Amino acid sequence: MRHDRLSLEDLELVRAIGASGSLSGAVRLLEVDHSSAFRRLAAIEARAGAALFRRSRRGYTPTEAGELVIVAAQRMLSDAEHLARQLAGQDERAEGRIRITIPDTLATVAARLCADFRRAHPALSCDLIVANAFSTLQQRDADVALRASAAPPEGLSAKRVATIATAAYAARGAGDRSPIPGGDWVGFDEALAHLSSARWLQQQVPAARIAMRVNSLPAALAACQAGLGRALLPCYYADEAKGLKRLSDALPDVRTELWFATHPDLRRSAKVRLLREFAVDWMAREFA
Repeated sequence: MRHDRLSLEDLELVRAIGASGSLSGAVRLLEVDHSSAFRRLAAIEARAGAALFRRSRRGYTPTEAGELVIVAAQRMLSDAEHLARQLAGQDERAEGRIRITIPDTLATVAARLCADFRRAHPALSCDLIVANAFSTLQQRDADVALRASAAPPEGLSAKRVATIATAAYAARGAGDRSPIPGGDWVGFDEALAHLSSARWLQQQVPAARIAMRVNSLPAALAACQAGLGRALLPCYYADEAKGLKRLSDALPDVRTELWFATHPDLRRSAKVRLLREFAVDWMAREFA
């Protein structure tokens, strides 16, 4: 029996179905049309000469043949992505586009950085991708990440560009004048338990004084603006927000570092190097 070759796009679809456990999940991951993905999977199985997934109400489960294809897909796509990064890292042209992934709280700062960078280097353009994980660098969805963390991210080429100060804030006009850490507070759930501000709250504020728990800093800011309680927020983010007042100086026990990170294969890229050098100087002024 003749088995036609599968393309990288075919392997990408099979890998996505295996990772998500459903066709719908793969469609969301790859951002493709559902009916098109359904037809493509049928054509892939026809070319492979075997069913790759068992369909049920609980989702798509790989068959033995499907497991073989998924393992091979992961290996081949990883090799292809690695090659693409290596080639991009050899690019000595200071032109084109740089994709920067940022957390949601850094959108305003990053937009100003990109505007100044473009004025300094008109041949280069920046795209901003809001995502709170580093996985986008590994999958080549982005070239550069700006991330706040206590330590440099593992497996990436990273340079510290700033120290982020954090202070206590309350809604403007709030009548609570009790000293820090008194009063009601907006706390963080498990999703943000790694933050130094979450650890400070756990140590300093009784659980009974936590009026609301949130899973993002924008939600903490919104809850604080609504008067639900005080919040620990990055100064660069909260100082510009409407309806808030700062209650404290920057807390020395609640600080983190801002990192410029890229995949090691891209650290020698001319455009990435230009942006890194520019960001170091620009952030030093922004966070001074």
